[in-house]
Amino acid sequence: MFLQLLVGMLRTMPGVEVRATATTAATAVAACRSQPFDLLILDLKLPDGDGLDVLRVAATTAPGIDCVILSSAACEFACPQGLLGNLRAVVDKTQAYEQLQDRITEIVRGRGISFSGAADAGSTALALLRPRELEVFRLIGRGLMTSEISQRLGISKNTVETHRKNIASRLGAKGAELVRLATIHNHTSLPD
Repeated sequence: MFLQLLVGMLRTMPGVEVRATATTAATAVAACRSQPFDLLILDLKLPDGDGLDVLRVAATTAPGIDCVILSSAACEFACPQGLLGNLRAVVDKTQAYEQLQDRITEIVRGRGISFSGAADAGSTALALLRPRELEVFRLIGRGLMTSEISQRLGISKNTVETHRKNIASRLGAKGAELVRLATIHNHTSLPD
């Protein structure tokens, strides 16, 4: 049912052509091997496998493919290093319709990665963060969970959560959108 709703929405969007759908990793991999795609919309949890495995196959047949992760596990998502160049958005299924439509419109228009929802542009928004908040933001972008950030920085989990809430407030993004911004910004702008 969700797939049918998604396809219906995509068909109303200018510049978007639905060329294949799949409900399993095996079917999606077969489709990716049979033809290159410009954009994949993937769930992380498929009945027979992982959506990232599908992206790995797709990226070998079409290295410049854009990918939108659409998942109920979006908040916990940490993109593997080798796939960061393909990731354009991480959208939580609970907020899917409007966010997904916005991200796909950005991609179709050629804007690719953007910081919509954050204050102004990425660097301007990050200037609002305090040094410790910036550290936490970078670690979120590296895929670390609250407990791992706590251990890495030698602070309590509650303190990490407080920093995370402050970051979300300053950047105007929370949940999956915050993780998306941190992941993309960590990959494209911040030195290791």
